[in-house]
Amino acid sequence: MAKERLKHSREGVSEEPGKRSRVERSQTPDSDQENTMTQTQSRSHNKTSITRLRNRGNNGSASEEPSIGIVERVELTDFMCHEHADVNLCHKVNFITGQNGSGKSAILTGLVIALGGKASATNRAPNLKEFIREGRSRAVVRVHLRNRGSEAYHPELFGDMIIIERQINATGGTVSQFKVRNASTGEIVSRKKEDVVAITDHMAIQVDNPINILSQDAAREFLASTSPDKMYHFFLKGTQLFQLREDLEVVRQAITRSEASISRKKEVLPEMKAEKKRWEDHYQDMSQARDISTRMEQLSCQMAWAMVKEAESEVHTIDEGIDVFQKKMSKIDQKVDAEKAAIDAINQEAEELKEQAQGQLAQLEPLQDERRGPMEQLDSIKATLRLFKQTENEINAEARNTRERIESLKRDITVERDRLVDKDSAGRERLRETIHDLEAEVTDQEAEISNLQEQQKTLEDRSLELRNSEKQLKVDVEKSRRQVERVKTGLQELTQQTSDQMSAFGRGVKDALMAIKKTQWSGMEPIGPIGKFIKLRDPKWSQVIETILNKPLNSFLVETHSDRTKLDAIFRRCGCQSQIVVCKTELFDYSQGEPNEDYLTVLRALHISNEIVKRQLINLNRIEQIILVEQRSVGDKIMSSNNGGFPQNVSACYSVDGYSLGARGGGLSTQAIFLVRPSSRLGEDISQAIAREKQQLIEQNQKLKEAQKALNSMMQEVEALMGEHKRSSIAERKCRERINRANSEIQQARERLQSDEPAKIAALESELDSFSEQLESIQTQFRDHNAQQQAKESELRQIESDIALVDQKMAAIRDRADKVRRAADNKTSQCQTHSTNIDYWNTKRSTLEEKMSALQAKKMDAEARVSEVESEARVVCEERVEVVHSPRKLDHLISKCKAQLEEIERSSNMSLAEVAEKAQKYINVYVTAKEELLSVTALVSALKTAHQQRLNKWTQFRDSMTVRTKLHFIKNLLQRGYTGKLEFDHTQCTLIPKVKTDQDVVSESVGRNPTDSQADKGSAYQRKDTRSLSGGEKSFTTICLLLSLWETMNCPVRALDEFDVFMDAANRKIAMSMMVASARTQRDTQFILITPQDMSVKPDADITILRLQPPRRSAATA
Repeated sequence: MAKERLKHSREGVSEEPGKRSRVERSQTPDSDQENTMTQTQSRSHNKTSITRLRNRGNNGSASEEPSIGIVERVELTDFMCHEHADVNLCHKVNFITGQNGSGKSAILTGLVIALGGKASATNRAPNLKEFIREGRSRAVVRVHLRNRGSEAYHPELFGDMIIIERQINATGGTVSQFKVRNASTGEIVSRKKEDVVAITDHMAIQVDNPINILSQDAAREFLASTSPDKMYHFFLKGTQLFQLREDLEVVRQAITRSEASISRKKEVLPEMKAEKKRWEDHYQDMSQARDISTRMEQLSCQMAWAMVKEAESEVHTIDEGIDVFQKKMSKIDQKVDAEKAAIDAINQEAEELKEQAQGQLAQLEPLQDERRGPMEQLDSIKATLRLFKQTENEINAEARNTRERIESLKRDITVERDRLVDKDSAGRERLRETIHDLEAEVTDQEAEISNLQEQQKTLEDRSLELRNSEKQLKVDVEKSRRQVERVKTGLQELTQQTSDQMSAFGRGVKDALMAIKKTQWSGMEPIGPIGKFIKLRDPKWSQVIETILNKPLNSFLVETHSDRTKLDAIFRRCGCQSQIVVCKTELFDYSQGEPNEDYLTVLRALHISNEIVKRQLINLNRIEQIILVEQRSVGDKIMSSNNGGFPQNVSACYSVDGYSLGARGGGLSTQAIFLVRPSSRLGEDISQAIAREKQQLIEQNQKLKEAQKALNSMMQEVEALMGEHKRSSIAERKCRERINRANSEIQQARERLQSDEPAKIAALESELDSFSEQLESIQTQFRDHNAQQQAKESELRQIESDIALVDQKMAAIRDRADKVRRAADNKTSQCQTHSTNIDYWNTKRSTLEEKMSALQAKKMDAEARVSEVESEARVVCEERVEVVHSPRKLDHLISKCKAQLEEIERSSNMSLAEVAEKAQKYINVYVTAKEELLSVTALVSALKTAHQQRLNKWTQFRDSMTVRTKLHFIKNLLQRGYTGKLEFDHTQCTLIPKVKTDQDVVSESVGRNPTDSQADKGSAYQRKDTRSLSGGEKSFTTICLLLSLWETMNCPVRALDEFDVFMDAANRKIAMSMMVASARTQRDTQFILITPQDMSVKPDADITILRLQPPRRSAATA
């Protein structure tokens, strides 16, 4: 059966290889090398570092390794202090060492948890979630168990190695999950804890035995225990005698109760036999009335079926009336179908017109493509004209500079000629004054340029600031525009809801409600939409509550899954998309889950007329724990009032302006939620909602106008700044031109002062001719440039004309599309008349349905009456009989037979049926009681025998365990040179270890006189109680007792945490040697020993020493 169960649970899931901690293996057993060995540090700071010491030699006794139940590997991921630890164990003795806090005990705890142990059994945490590493959401523990040999557990499924994985989740519904894998294939064979228990039971691994696997606290309690009754209790628990004794006691109590019941039944059995005999005799006396009774039974059968025939006639009459109503309803359905067909035809025409409009609009695409090319050419030509304009400005500037130079040269020639005529000192003085005036002008112009540049910098900064503001204003304008559209859409929906309130809950809800009333339901009639049963106490919470309960407001509630299928079919037929929820109608008490009365919850803000709806919203949306606040600051204060966390029974908080407040992890958190469009789903007056939306539309339009106005003002200011900047740049350019001209004149004046030769006039005239030729060339270039510019402008005008022609075509197409669209809208409005007709016929049909429903209800009552009467008739007579007489005639004949029977029965004061029933009742009671008494007596006898046998076996097993424990205890004490014994008192349930240390032996040897008699020697040999021993001696004695108990147990894995905390060095060394020796003598047993101290035992082929480094903790866990 276990194999079949496991086959059904197999799943083909491969295990992902996890990260491994680095392990360093020692090649020699020398103690010097062991002390100088450096521990390999993990490459990653978040992994536990493990150093594994194991001798490759074969110094110990070579024995065949055990084949089943050995733990070969333990993996911990985010478990306790380990982020990831991977520990490989040998088959015999494993010493796990390390400083306090390095996670040694976590490995043993992980082993117990992975093999199905409870959190409380480890004494490390009250529940499994506490084992998850801080800051993580789950922990994973894996244990690799050897599964070889002839006694392997289902090797065809699990292979020669079983991986048991247990995942602990901090969140979610399932806290703990098991996976049992085949290590060879990685396949998941089972996910059930029962299979984990079956595996550990098969391998005799006792994770809940306090002696088999001693955790840190259990080890300390055992090592420090001195009470005889506690020691005896440890003996019973370790050998499982305690559990066997409890089971036998349960059986004994059951036997006692059964014997008491048997005694009571034996006392009443003779009375039951006498009563049975008396009624049998009475029945024989009244058998003479049997013939009359048979006749009356036949008449009763006819009477019963006559009533059935009368009820069936009434049903037939009702069926005829229902047929009449169905024919009328069929005619109405035909008329409704005709109206719907007309609506469909109109809708089809409207759709065709809409498609025609779309087709018209589709014609815009080639025109847009046709317009796109000229637009690109237009942009290109405009760019070219801008370049032409720039070139024109450059030519004009160059021509202006050339003309100015020509005029300057002419003046220079005139001045030179005048100088030659009048070479006096007054002319030279005027030149110096001219130079001084020009230099002053240059200085003024440079100062003006500096001012202009500073002004330009200010204008550029202001322009950048305005452009950034302009971008934000554009965003605000677009946001306001979208908000206006959203308000318009909401206003349209509210306007539509004035004629059809159910449209607020979605498309097809009204038709679905009508279909629901016509349908028979196995449970309650569907309740919905939910919002129909909800009213607001204060309208200001309308939008935020509607946002919180958005989809559930449209939902429908049903009681059974079959009703859900029916309702889903109705929704598909009506085009309704509301959610269907299967719920229980239990009206549970939710008051314990509500927060303080000072808080306004969603539940308290609503009036819910249906209690089932209220419970469903509490179950699904927690409306009793969601609080509402008007101010965000108040909400932030409330959501952190409970030591930084949420108040009791508060799951969320929302403000009236649409913000979610508070964070589960602590601290402040404010998040905007997307508010749904307002509707009348929460019972708000539609007219008020429409008025509010119109007011909001006015406000949003006003905001849009203000934003657009601010944007236009901003753009005008930017343009003004750009114009001012342009004027400043032009002024700067003119200043630079004046500076250049003044510098040129200064240079010329200085040259006139330095040279008086007539040759200068010739040079000036030559330069004048050169500039005159240059001016003519510039004028020629300007004429060519002007011709090209005019050609481009002509081309620009032609392209603009083409674009205008395309725009006219597009405008004509849009006009035609608008006309078609208006025609489609007119068609749609025609549907209203047909819809009104449909409503009329539906109303009339509803009236007929109500009448037919009344008839059907009457028919159901009549059919129920037929079924009831037929059931009563079949009680009287199983087979239907032919009715000859009317019910009235049959009643007369039955009354006559009754009168004859009453005359016969008057003497006995009971009817024949009553006598027969009484006689049969007492016969059955007596036979049943007798059979039960015999059965229970035999069962109790067999149970007593089995209980006594098992009790004897238990006593033998206890005595055997006692002798074995005593022998092993004496043998273990001899390892230290001690002597002693175990004093068992099975009556008082005590166990007292008596020990005589080696010092006691020496002292007695010295203090004893050789001439003492043998009796004196015997009296001097007194063993000590463990309470008089030193700490190390007591711990050593307790270890000897533990090893003795282990020797009597049959478990492949034995573990002990911090076994040597109370020992001195000498006792510790001997205790380790004893445990190693004990382990080597036990072929199929693995030892896991944990100690925080240094090791005196050397690694060997069957001894592994694992040294753990403390995992580096984060600041949060330090």
